[in-house]
Amino acid sequence: MKSYKIFIINPISIIGDLLIRGIARGFDKQGHKTLMTDVRELDEAKIRDFNPDFVLGLDYAHLIRDDSKSIIKNLNVPIVHFFIDDPNSSFAHAGDLTLYNKLACTDGIVLCWDKAFLSDFRNDVYYLPTGIDFEVYKEPDTGVKIGKSSILFAGRPLTDRRESIIAHVARSFPGLLSIYCYKPHFDRSVENMLEKGFLNETETGEYKKCHKGFLQGEKELAAAYHNCDMVLNITMEQGPSSMNSRVLEALATGAFLLTDPVGDTAEYFEENRDFVFYRDLGDLTEKIRLYLENPGLRREIAGNGKKKVEQSHTLYRRAQQIIHIMKGYL
Repeated sequence: MKSYKIFIINPISIIGDLLIRGIARGFDKQGHKTLMTDVRELDEAKIRDFNPDFVLGLDYAHLIRDDSKSIIKNLNVPIVHFFIDDPNSSFAHAGDLTLYNKLACTDGIVLCWDKAFLSDFRNDVYYLPTGIDFEVYKEPDTGVKIGKSSILFAGRPLTDRRESIIAHVARSFPGLLSIYCYKPHFDRSVENMLEKGFLNETETGEYKKCHKGFLQGEKELAAAYHNCDMVLNITMEQGPSSMNSRVLEALATGAFLLTDPVGDTAEYFEENRDFVFYRDLGDLTEKIRLYLENPGLRREIAGNGKKKVEQSHTLYRRAQQIIHIMKGYL
């Protein structure tokens, strides 16, 4: 197999950075050479000396900064944009509404994790779901200590949909919900839930006890999943049909996953065998009670999901797929 040199742009995003680094490790394991640099710290001389065959970045990648656009353009090599967000959302465009048109005016190659957005791009576009660095998640790191959780939610507890569901779980199962996120995001969710009427003053006092801190990196995230009874996932609005990273992170650890209905999750995993969907708040309440009371059934379902992630959804596999696509451009 031919070996390629790939310059990888690290994004200003925690989840995005983890994804890109995992793909880079996948390239390395295949014998390719990689050079990674934060999008805010591109060194033109160093990149030129590396002499990449192609460039890989997340979402709009280098286009979000004027000082990086000319550096990457002058390389005169194919540029790949792996989108894991709605191309028109602030998550992807960092507040710059001109980025969509800037990308459309380039020869950039788009890999998109959500089939719903494939027709939005005017560039060459390919469907590529997100993946997971399975080796990081499959076993707990004994050196990392994270407290036990009954119901675990990791991520921003923000947006109407997430706030309403989280408020319902916190109110229905007092003392059982553990939330790991940035403290400012959690504090904002407290204010929002009170303002929107999702929780009253007394309930927000109890809700504040749900915050257990911020998980630093994948090892702590994996440890939290390994040490919980169930993972609650609430897909954010920027991915209408795609499974988000939390789905694969949870399943890769062998955690029991309770998640909202999403097309790609249903396509790649079997409901009630690999994971469980909840369809409304009443259904969510019933299923939390059912599976908290049946640990053997939880473990059986979680084990099935873990096997399927290892078979088909690792970032090593995604790296292989990217190389297969890029052979047509190199």
